[in-house]
Amino acid sequence: MKKAIVLRLMSLVGLLAVSATAARVFAQSDASPRETILVFAAASTTNALDDIRQAFQQQTGIRVQSSYASSGTLAQQIVNGANADIFLSADEKWAGHLAQQKLVSRQQHLLANRLVIVVPADSALQVQRVEDLTAAEVRHVAMGEPEGVPAGKYAKQALVELRLWEPLKGKVVAGNDVRHALAFVETGAAEAGIVYATDAAISKKVKVAVEIPPRLSSPIRYPVVLLSQGAKKPAAGQFYDYLRSPAASAVFRKYGFTVLEPDPQPAP
Repeated sequence: MKKAIVLRLMSLVGLLAVSATAARVFAQSDASPRETILVFAAASTTNALDDIRQAFQQQTGIRVQSSYASSGTLAQQIVNGANADIFLSADEKWAGHLAQQKLVSRQQHLLANRLVIVVPADSALQVQRVEDLTAAEVRHVAMGEPEGVPAGKYAKQALVELRLWEPLKGKVVAGNDVRHALAFVETGAAEAGIVYATDAAISKKVKVAVEIPPRLSSPIRYPVVLLSQGAKKPAAGQFYDYLRSPAASAVFRKYGFTVLEPDPQPAP
C-alpha cells in the first residue's frame, strides 16, 4: 500500500517537473527571437546609454545591444546594411541623411550638449579663453575629425566664427570620435582639446579650462531614430519610447546632458 502511494507521488512529481520544464522552454523560445535589439549611438552617450539599457533590460527582459562610434561612421554603416534598430545621433545631419535613404520610421529630438576646452588635470597651462589655444605652449589641440565627427564639426564652426581656424588647424589632432579626442588630452598627447561637456565630466584625467559659448556653433542636438528595421520589432519601439521616460531622462541629466522637450505633434 505504502509502495503504491510512493509510486503515485513520484509520478505526480515527475509530471510537474516535465510541465515546468516545458513552460520554461516555451517561454524562452517565444521570447528570444524578438527580445534582442541593437542600438547604434554616438560615442558621447556611452556611459549614459549603458546605464539606461541595463535598467531597461532588468525591467523588461529585453536584451539591448549597443555599438558606439562617431555618428557619421554609424550612419554610413546603417546605409550599408548594418542591422541596427535604433540610432542615437549627435548631429541632426546624419539622421536627415538616413531619412533621405528611406531608412527612418520615427524620430525625435532627445538631448542637447555643449562644447568645452579641456586640459590635462595636472596641467599648468593658462587657458582662459579660446584665443589662448594659439599660444606657443599649446602645440596640439585635440578634437573630433571635422568632416565625420559631430563634435569636430561643431568645434571647427566655433573656431571659424572666432577667426581662429586658420591659425589653429596646423595644431589639430583629429580623433575618430569625441572619446578618442578626449583620450589624446588624458594621455598628454595633446595639451588641450575641444570636447563635449558631458565627456569632460566623466574623466578624472582632464579639467575644464573654458566653456565655449553655444552661439558660436550650430545647436548641438541629439535626435533619436527608430529605424525602418526596428519598426518591425515591438521591443525596439518599446526601447525607443523608454528613452523619453522620466527614468531615462534622469540618467541623461546625471551625465550632464540637457533633455529636450518632446517635439510638437502635428495637428490632426
